[in-house]
Amino acid sequence: MTMSMIGLNRTQVRGTVASGAAAEFRLGQLGVLDDVDLGTQIFVYGKAGAAITGLGYLCTETTGFVFTMATVTTTTPGTAGFGTRLGAAQAAIVSAGFGWFQIYGKGSLRCLASAAIGTRLNTTATGGAVDDDASSGAEAIEGLVLGTVVGGAEATAPDAMFSFPTVGATL
Repeated sequence: MTMSMIGLNRTQVRGTVASGAAAEFRLGQLGVLDDVDLGTQIFVYGKAGAAITGLGYLCTETTGFVFTMATVTTTTPGTAGFGTRLGAAQAAIVSAGFGWFQIYGKGSLRCLASAAIGTRLNTTATGGAVDDDASSGAEAIEGLVLGTVVGGAEATAPDAMFSFPTVGATL
């Protein structure tokens, strides 16, 4: 099996996906964007299993490159548990729509209040948002760390570091 990456531009990665639109790329296609400000970023092209709210919402890849916003229920063993790929949506995507999910490099990530730099992140009950609260029943996220603290309200952190994130152990 061969693997290839295609070069992307910002418009392709950040574009919104219209309802009923056909896939523009092959599902599972890897794309690289060499951004002047953010450096090298890698994305995987996938399909939304349900509506995805917007930029930075962390999603779990289920079967066939279908992505769903990660929660403590979508990442449990028997569904898409330990070792499953995670990626952050680059735009709002309608249910059954297509888009790019970031898996490597500096990018945006949706976080709950008071998430700290350099701490282990975990899934939460809030779809697509992560935290560092280590709640019982949440899943640890491997390969993902914040570069900036998220303050007192839910927000999108602009400088998370993605290093091929996956679902880790249940806390």
